Amino acid sequence: MKIVIPVRNVQPNPFQARRKMDRESIKALADEIRENGLWPGALRGRMKGDRVELCYGHRRLAAVKMLGWPEVEVDIEELTDEEMAVQNLAENLQREGLSDIEKAEAIHVMLQRMARAGVKESDAMQRVSRMLGLSGGWIKDLLSLRTLEPGVQKAIRDKRIAGRTALEAHRLGGRQMVETAIQNKLPVHKLSALAQKIRRIPDEEVREEIRREVVRGRVTVPQAVQEKARSLLRGRAPKAPADLDRILGAWARKVRAWSGELDELVFYRRFLREPGRADGLRSELQRFVTRLQRLTS
Repeated sequence: MKIVIPVRNVQPNPFQARRKMDRESIKALADEIRENGLWPGALRGRMKGDRVELCYGHRRLAAVKMLGWPEVEVDIEELTDEEMAVQNLAENLQREGLSDIEKAEAIHVMLQRMARAGVKESDAMQRVSRMLGLSGGWIKDLLSLRTLEPGVQKAIRDKRIAGRTALEAHRLGGRQMVETAIQNKLPVHKLSALAQKIRRIPDEEVREEIRREVVRGRVTVPQAVQEKARSLLRGRAPKAPADLDRILGAWARKVRAWSGELDELVFYRRFLREPGRADGLRSELQRFVTRLQRLTS
């Protein structure tokens, strides 16, 4: 149903994710509305007493307020709190360019509401993923932004750095690395490449020294990590990494487990001799053994 209601009686969505609006973009929208009017369904909400709680259309409402309209038409529907939160967030995610931290905060609110309604965490994550069209992995990454330092969150909120880029930088060197990424305009793929090059340095002391150089912004190119590592490693006796014994022990347990699982093939042994039957398995085993020999010889 559609109603015409005084603009002063239209309240924002209580689950609105956006914290601020750009005045210039609202002015441009107001100019467009002045010229063309509001299209049907531009504002949608639910009744709350004699007032309307807006589900979506907050930028358009701000624009008509700027124009000084006394009344506005709103599509009214019966909407639950969850529907209000989800539909508002979906609109913002798809149309209004929320910062990643605002997305994280809104998704957190949705998950909290679902938890209070008795929805299991895994089911709630699946529901949010399906409704918003976002992968579960990206939703988890977004939520992890809320654990970062306030200064890093502010940088994401102000769009000085994207959420995914901030996470990659933070994993590499905390808040200082986030600032380095901002100052040097390092994209996420370059940060990933830097982290990968650092992890491949065999000497722990050299690895940590170069990581510090990267965090300070003195090394920002992946190739430079390799070159600096070669320079520092030249003439040094290699040191075994501190976690070598743990890694070797874990691999020994894996190999023992695989060896035990070979018993499953005993029942099929005579069929494995048929021409072409086990070529794929044989090829993979030969490749694995060759690589293992290179590592251990």
